[in-house]
Amino acid sequence: MRAFMIRLSRVQIRTVVTFVILALLLLGGSLFCLWRWIGGQIEQVIITQFNQQQLMLARKIADNVEFYIDFLEYNLLNFRTSFRIESGFPEHFQELLAAEADYLKYYGVVAVRHFDAGGRLLKSFPELVSTPLPASRLTWAQNPQNCNQTLLTPVASVDGAQGYQIRRMAILTPLYGPDPNAPENNIFHGVVELTINPYYICKLVTQDVRSGQTGYAWIVDQDGFFMAHYEPQFIGQHHIAVRQERAPSMPFSAIDQIVSNELLQGREGISQYTSGWHRERVGEIKKLIAYTPIDFTRGWVRGRLQVEDPSHNRWGVGVVAPIDEVYGLVGRLQLAQGGVTIFFLLILAGVGLLLIGAAYSWNRILSLEVESKTEALRQSHERLLRSERFAAVGEAAAYVSHEIKNPLMIIGGFAKQLLRQPNLPPTAGEKLQIIVDEVKRLENFLGELRDFTRPALPKKQEVDLNNLIREVVGMMQDNAAANNITFDLQLDESLPLVAIDPNQMKQVLINLIKNALEAIEADGKITLTTRLMKDQIHLAVTDTGKGIPPEVMAEIFNPFFTTKKSGTGLGLPVVNKIVEDHHGTITVESTPQRGTTFTVILPCLS
Repeated sequence: MRAFMIRLSRVQIRTVVTFVILALLLLGGSLFCLWRWIGGQIEQVIITQFNQQQLMLARKIADNVEFYIDFLEYNLLNFRTSFRIESGFPEHFQELLAAEADYLKYYGVVAVRHFDAGGRLLKSFPELVSTPLPASRLTWAQNPQNCNQTLLTPVASVDGAQGYQIRRMAILTPLYGPDPNAPENNIFHGVVELTINPYYICKLVTQDVRSGQTGYAWIVDQDGFFMAHYEPQFIGQHHIAVRQERAPSMPFSAIDQIVSNELLQGREGISQYTSGWHRERVGEIKKLIAYTPIDFTRGWVRGRLQVEDPSHNRWGVGVVAPIDEVYGLVGRLQLAQGGVTIFFLLILAGVGLLLIGAAYSWNRILSLEVESKTEALRQSHERLLRSERFAAVGEAAAYVSHEIKNPLMIIGGFAKQLLRQPNLPPTAGEKLQIIVDEVKRLENFLGELRDFTRPALPKKQEVDLNNLIREVVGMMQDNAAANNITFDLQLDESLPLVAIDPNQMKQVLINLIKNALEAIEADGKITLTTRLMKDQIHLAVTDTGKGIPPEVMAEIFNPFFTTKKSGTGLGLPVVNKIVEDHHGTITVESTPQRGTTFTVILPCLS
């Protein structure tokens, strides 16, 4: 009987142990399935959010291309107006075309051509082979209904240097003016045409775009030829032909379907496809893509642009990134979590609550990682939008500058002609000279404004920042002393060399010190401090002035925002742009009636 009870007890123990093990396995399996389901949901949310941000980038790129075409269209409309004004002075109009050709070359225009009423080339800037205007475009221009219109042609292949085929497009407008025999009538006089390098425009709007870690943007024209791409050898090639040449065994039906049946048909969206490489990586790689069309007729100059072959003349933008960059970290964390969960379930039998706590802890870590990556993506997107706003404001300044420039040239030209008239009354001559001088002053200001819209990249050198500070302070010493303002230099002499453009950094220091002098006005102190903190160099400029009001603080780095009567609002935006070009940051702290501190943080020379 005793032996039977012992055996029964052993059976019960084995049953209990088996039950506990099975319960733990069931619990572990349930947790594992729940963990996989939650992880899959998180992956889908992140992928969708990431692709939506890529779509926003694609839309911004498309807007920028359309904005460039609007800018060129606006210039053509100015040519038409100038022709009417200068109809009696053809040489003045030719001079205007030459000046504009030199200006527009910075915006992708390779030639400005002037045709007569018969389509024959009168003048080209620069000089090109004399080819007549195609008959179809001449017929369009001769139609009086198109007298206030512009025509955009599709991208086409033309012979370039050394026999290579290059892609070009054109935008043109008819010239109507008074009939010499009957001035009250307007007649067709000819055509002005801008020949555009689409590669230049597309490179300009895509070169600084990066999605995630290694994603990039590309643009195709109406025939599917790359206008911009991360790999330079792809530019000017058909998007399928060049891919098949790179990877002959790889099917590209998915991306061909997206480009041909979606993108070039005017539809935008997000999708996935498989490629044979990405940057330096080679192999089968799944990619996320966001795409949107470029529509040249939806710009801000409405109703003036006609598109030649409108059903076919449409471009497309794509922003792509490897899918494993998006959820690779999530996948690694999930595997680690699963391994630890299984390990604890097998080793620590009977401590289910501890395993549940561990699983909860890992899920919390995963959530924090997801939040961290999402926040990083958001901050990256905000920096891109701020950079684009800066670029858009700069372009707007260029448009305003150009709009003022044409009337100024006409006013100055007429004033100079009148000054050369004999028997001119002295009083009239003095007034005309004032007009000429003021026009010259405004032209100089417009030149500075154009320089602001095309900032130069930094030419970095190994520089001792302390010596640079002493040099700038020496330049500003007299201005400070005149207002009883002193400098206090607290410089860290152990500071390492820093890779900067000395001229641009001088501009930063001069602007910050000048602002400090204006804030103090008289009887105060400006302190310049340098120090090394965690492989970064901190440069602080502190004044004892009146401080910056809180409601103004958020606007000080916006272009053209100023509280000064004679200010232009370009000082601090230029400082911010220079610091960003040096991969640095600038911060500001201010207390009303006590002073302000601007801190520039730069990376050390590695």
